[in-house]
Amino acid sequence: MVSVFTSGNKKYTDFMDEISSDELYEGLLAHGFFAEKLPPVFTAVPFFNYCQTLSAPFEAGWNEYITFRVMRNISIPRLMGIPNPFKYQIACSELRDNWYKLRDHFHAQTDGHSYRVSRIHVRKEYDKKRIFEMNYKNWRVDGNPELDLLMHDNKTSRFIVQADISTCFPSIYTHSIPWALVGKEIAKQTVHEDTWYNRIDQVCSDMRNGETHGLLIGPHASNLLSEIILTVVDKKLYDKGYRYVRNIDDYDCYVDSYDAAQRFLRDLEEALREFDLPLNHKKTKVIELPIGMEKNWKHQLSDLPKVGESGMVEYPQVNTFIDTALTLATATGDFAIINYAIKKLRGAKLSGNGKKLAAKRIMHMATLYPYLLHLLEEYVFAPHDVDASDIKVLSDTVYRNAVNQNDYESLCYSIYFAIRFDFVLEEFENNYVRAQDYVIKSKDCLLLIMTWIYFMKQNHWKRDATQVKPLNKVAMELTNTDMDRYWLFCYEALSSGSLPGQWSSMKQAGISFIRKEIVDDATSTNIESN
Repeated sequence: MVSVFTSGNKKYTDFMDEISSDELYEGLLAHGFFAEKLPPVFTAVPFFNYCQTLSAPFEAGWNEYITFRVMRNISIPRLMGIPNPFKYQIACSELRDNWYKLRDHFHAQTDGHSYRVSRIHVRKEYDKKRIFEMNYKNWRVDGNPELDLLMHDNKTSRFIVQADISTCFPSIYTHSIPWALVGKEIAKQTVHEDTWYNRIDQVCSDMRNGETHGLLIGPHASNLLSEIILTVVDKKLYDKGYRYVRNIDDYDCYVDSYDAAQRFLRDLEEALREFDLPLNHKKTKVIELPIGMEKNWKHQLSDLPKVGESGMVEYPQVNTFIDTALTLATATGDFAIINYAIKKLRGAKLSGNGKKLAAKRIMHMATLYPYLLHLLEEYVFAPHDVDASDIKVLSDTVYRNAVNQNDYESLCYSIYFAIRFDFVLEEFENNYVRAQDYVIKSKDCLLLIMTWIYFMKQNHWKRDATQVKPLNKVAMELTNTDMDRYWLFCYEALSSGSLPGQWSSMKQAGISFIRKEIVDDATSTNIESN
């Protein structure tokens, strides 16, 4: 039997070749600077435009970066980063200037593949300038190679091996990028030379204060940089006859025997070790086929919620659907089920009472599982016609719970909702000095900037407002002691005369990283999407 892969006709390099060097630069810098998990308050588009006007490059050197924690649906936080903007611009321009060489690298690693192994990568999308997303839904382009992998190369797959890299981005050694691009021997021989591949290595470590271990999680450039290494691993494994798909650092390999499964794991570990990347043995599984192509819980939810005689999904059916999703999530420990259920309800035609029930139950779940907060605006508030007064009740509850747990991410979202829907948070209304003192003592950059934006909006962006004076004082102190790790807060809170060097020049040019709608209209409830 000859293996014929029919799912998704586009090759990996077809996606890369569609992106010009300028499109890569704009996509990474203007639309890939801030992580999607942040409240949608920030933008790098004005900074990108500012960079286009400059005649000289930004200063070289090392810089720290802003860190923030994001809770995942497995109840384990992920540490993410916002780089120094000047260092990130230098990195993006280096990738732009060497984009044709990088495309040649991707051609060399993937052109011999009969299907696209890597499923999540930079790509050009219709009518969008951003070039990376975690989820792509164009199945006509992407296909489903797993179906073909069940029978390939005259073999019947009897097992699927699931494996991933342990803390992938934080484990990437920046020196291994040149190893992947030109080979370890050449890279080591030329380690002190000014070569294009060494410059890419250098800009990566510059963003992390000179550290050579780790890429920042959040900026889209990191996803491109990781592919430089992981496509080399793909070629090694593909050339050995393994057939699998990879979603960033997650591997699903289809094999015809248990022994072949064990060989794949050994060969994967060996290929990763060449780049100092560790295999996550705790998450390794060998599963006997056949199994459903979709997870079993999707089958159980696929016919729900039921449409009633009215042609709409009524209150009881919504209730049953949410109960079923919660039962499955609790039984399996897979809380991605709740995400799936929330998104499916948005696409359903709910009755008025069904919408009210869905909104109230989901908002209650968000107080218990704060990782759901980032879904609420798009998937709950708008489609289910949630009133601002109910969003205020939710935000006040989330704020109180988050203070008790020092959960700064949830605090940021409760403040964001107050900014977005133009209401006053109870904690700030009752005793803003106490609430402000808590924020200042947190020493969390994002919480500081979100609180500053909140008070500025409440006072229609008057810098002399009583509430923002203590925050401005903190910003001044941090500018002198720890600007790198608090740059976003310090830059936005202070005037150009209080900022050093490059920051002052950019401030004088009127550049802000806060979305224009928020700054221009203190009562606006229309925040631009990225």
